[in-house]
Order: sequence, then C-alpha cells, then structure tokens
Amino acid sequence: MNLERLRREFPDFDITTLPTLPEGYFDASSYIDAAPSFENEEGTLKVYVDYANYADRASGRSQRYCVSRYDEEAGDFEDVALSTNDWAEVIRFLST
Repeated sequence: MNLERLRREFPDFDITTLPTLPEGYFDASSYIDAAPSFENEEGTLKVYVDYANYADRASGRSQRYCVSRYDEEAGDFEDVALSTNDWAEVIRFLST
C-alpha cells in the first residue's frame, strides 16, 4: 500500500505500528482529521487508525480504531459504526 499521504500528513506517525489493512483500502489520510485514515474503494467506509501511544492522540479518543460510514446527506464520513482498541474486531466488522 502506498503510504505517501500518511507520511506527508502525519510525519510523526510511526508506520511500524500500523496494522495490516484489508485489500481494497487506500490511504486517505488528511491533516484535517485527527488520525490517519483508509477508505474502501467503494467510498462507503473509512477506517481511522490513531496513534499507538494514547498520549500522542490529538483526537482525545481512548479507542485507537474507528470505522465510519459515508453519510450521503452530510456528504462526509459522519456515522461512527465501530470504535475499539481491538484490530481483530475491526477486521471482523469490515468482513461482514
């Protein structure tokens, strides 16, 4: 996966802490978000992967992983479908 956006938008993010993302997701990281993000090819889901170290998280969330659904009405990823510290739970959710 090309992580050029993540490296540019979050230069202090330790990419060695990034979990393996499922096929079909691409780096959609943007500095306007609190954490790096990865969007599915369909544009319906976005996975946010926050910093491994809680003290480094600008989001203030205690959960490292967040999955949001695209909200047609808002024109953005608004609906938080899952928030967890368990990457296996994220993978299970994305597989359903």
